[in-house]
Amino acid sequence: MKTRNFVWLFPLFLVLPGTAQQRPVRGYFADGQGALRALVGTPGAWEAPIVIPEGILSAGFDGRLLWYKTENQLNLCRESTGCRSLPAPEGTARVATLAEEQAVLFFFPATGQTARLDEASLELHYSENETILEDSPEQIGPGLTAIRQQGGVSAVEADGAASWVPLAEVPVFELLFRDGTNEVPVGESFALPPAAPGESSTARFRVRNRGTIAVVITRLSIDPGPFRTFDQFFPPRTIAPGEFADFSVRFSPEAPGDYARTLHVNDLKVTLRGSSAAASSVELETPSGWLWLKAGEKVALGAVERRSVLQRRIRITPPVPATVTGDGFRLTPASDPSLFELQFQSDRVGVASGVLQVEHRQFPLEVQVNDFPTPAPSFVWLDQAAPAKQVKFKIRLAEAVRAAVTGALTVTFTPDPGLPDDAAVMLLPISARSQPVPFAEGVSESGELVLQTGSTAGTIRVRIAIGSRSAEESIRIAPAPVVLTNAKAAVASANAEIILTGYDTARTATRISFTFYLKSGQPAAPGRIDADVRPAFADYYKTVSGSVFRLRAHFPVSGTHTELDSVEVEMANASGTTTTGRIRFE
Repeated sequence: MKTRNFVWLFPLFLVLPGTAQQRPVRGYFADGQGALRALVGTPGAWEAPIVIPEGILSAGFDGRLLWYKTENQLNLCRESTGCRSLPAPEGTARVATLAEEQAVLFFFPATGQTARLDEASLELHYSENETILEDSPEQIGPGLTAIRQQGGVSAVEADGAASWVPLAEVPVFELLFRDGTNEVPVGESFALPPAAPGESSTARFRVRNRGTIAVVITRLSIDPGPFRTFDQFFPPRTIAPGEFADFSVRFSPEAPGDYARTLHVNDLKVTLRGSSAAASSVELETPSGWLWLKAGEKVALGAVERRSVLQRRIRITPPVPATVTGDGFRLTPASDPSLFELQFQSDRVGVASGVLQVEHRQFPLEVQVNDFPTPAPSFVWLDQAAPAKQVKFKIRLAEAVRAAVTGALTVTFTPDPGLPDDAAVMLLPISARSQPVPFAEGVSESGELVLQTGSTAGTIRVRIAIGSRSAEESIRIAPAPVVLTNAKAAVASANAEIILTGYDTARTATRISFTFYLKSGQPAAPGRIDADVRPAFADYYKTVSGSVFRLRAHFPVSGTHTELDSVEVEMANASGTTTTGRIRFE
């Protein structure tokens, strides 16, 4: 059995307009006039706002389950599971609750069928063995039943006290005309703007729920004729309190005359009126010939480069006055009274809109304004790229820009496998990896820019994007033997100190060796001194970004220290060995 699931539309509380107070919904019932109504308020002061305006044959509510019957559908709703619509026998339905069995039975008088409700699945199981007493009370809420007399309804409390429920029609929604940002109430009739035969005019409408309970729009239609809805919602549509739903109407007459048709929104009826009279033809000259224009339909005039002039010819037969509005648009009569020169010029990139007015008819105009073509950018390197270096460069354009533009310069760094990012890779002096690059009108080259390359093996990518054009170059920082950028040696009476500054792009320093020499040229005892620096550098690299280091080594000196002349340092990593040569003691 196919079913349709809906959200729970029927709240147990109503919020009073202008206050934070809530009023409980005491029940739901069919009013005998085709509507489903909610019961709110207190005995003697009941109110019965319409929930569903038409198509309801019978309904009931026990506090947990709301049901309502249309011609051939039974709708079952629970707050915990939502609503389900099931095919059901035609006509009304009645319900009875078997307390001892905790069962709910539905009886369909038109066919004599009875069905038991499976409350877990909200499905019906039909049976010939179930019976419902003809005088079963009509439950409309917890502890409430209904008595119907002379077309009216009374709500009966559990103690037998009965009170009349007024059924005066209360508007729960309002039809409004959307006049720009204003909402204008619609009366019994509405006149759309005139339209020439073969053309159209439009109007926008809004259905707003002014009530305090959700309303369901089950009908939105217009009697056959030249009026049509579009940009619309499709019934059934639930509109929550204070919310709205929009639709539009188009009037498209095929011949001159006055027209009237009925717009239906649920049981609301509005007469739509429109008139049509023969009018001058309006044509636009195109490369393939003259194009007949229809009022109300957008006319795309094409694309034009900013500051350039777009020209089109308009022909109006028989001749009548015409004007144009919109920034950048101009209409000039030609020597032929039926011809006009339409011109457009703008310095603003994007879509420009205007309106051609011919008598009472309006023809929306649209022009696409394109920016000047962006010159292709390229990089001009003023320095040779290398690790741990500040490299100067510029951005050069294929030609001077015709208007001021700004490019986006970005730098990314991809370290070699197993290595971390290097925060020193950045643009200076802003210390960031992206920055705008401005080009003034008439300029073809940027100012001087600076890239800091860092000291970690990997690939630096530099990219400039200007409009739709871009250029990108890569700088490779290769794994290499340790580079020592500075080395100093000093000796005192009992101590020799060596200070080394450098970087290790591979971040794999393993060994360092020292050989001291006497002024005689002979190595000092004990000869070559080797040290395993892997643990120390591994710990150091965990605390820094990049690989720049400063190493200080101390050696005790015995004997006459003035005999020491120099020291030679050798440092190794996974990529090779670096030797300083002899460093003289200061």
